Amino acid sequence: VRMTFIEMQFIKKEMMNALHAMDQMMASNEINMNLAAVTPVVLLLYSIRSFSRFLWYVLLQLGKSKEQTFAEFRKIMVDVERLLVMRNCPPSAPPPMYLNEEERAQLLDLSVGGQRTDVLSADDLGMLMLHIHDCRNILHQYGHKFPTRIKHDVAEDLAELSGERGPVSVKQQLQIIMRMYRTHPFMKVVSTGIQFNKVIGGFDY
Repeated sequence: VRMTFIEMQFIKKEMMNALHAMDQMMASNEINMNLAAVTPVVLLLYSIRSFSRFLWYVLLQLGKSKEQTFAEFRKIMVDVERLLVMRNCPPSAPPPMYLNEEERAQLLDLSVGGQRTDVLSADDLGMLMLHIHDCRNILHQYGHKFPTRIKHDVAEDLAELSGERGPVSVKQQLQIIMRMYRTHPFMKVVSTGIQFNKVIGGFDY
């Protein structure tokens, strides 16, 4: 009888140790179980968010207003114009003062007869293409905000500006931009009717 009780106590102890080990294993896996339970909810919320954005921007054609789209396009064109103006036959840098007159004259002759200044360099042309790529993305994403004819004309102007219709000089590129400002209504900034002196603080002139 005593041996039976001893065996029962030993079995009970082993069972308690096994239960304790199981509790420790469950506690260590609790984070994984919680993540597994939350994952479907996260995926569902992400799907709902993506579908809502699809309805918002594509089906309902909301998001950026027409004025905001046109303003973004004009801002890119201002950056393009700024780049072309700075590269339109810029004067060469003066030679260092520590050179004598003969060395300064030779350096000036090399700068005048060296690289052409009527076309963009490789780096500037790459920057121009990035700006044109941004403009084309606007036409592609928000094409419904542009009239069909104007959208086609703007795409053609961008092709001419990038040199896809033939080589162009910096002066010709500036003339293309001036033509865009002159012929496309959305490129023109419409006055808000607010007086300038009210904007800058109410000064009277």
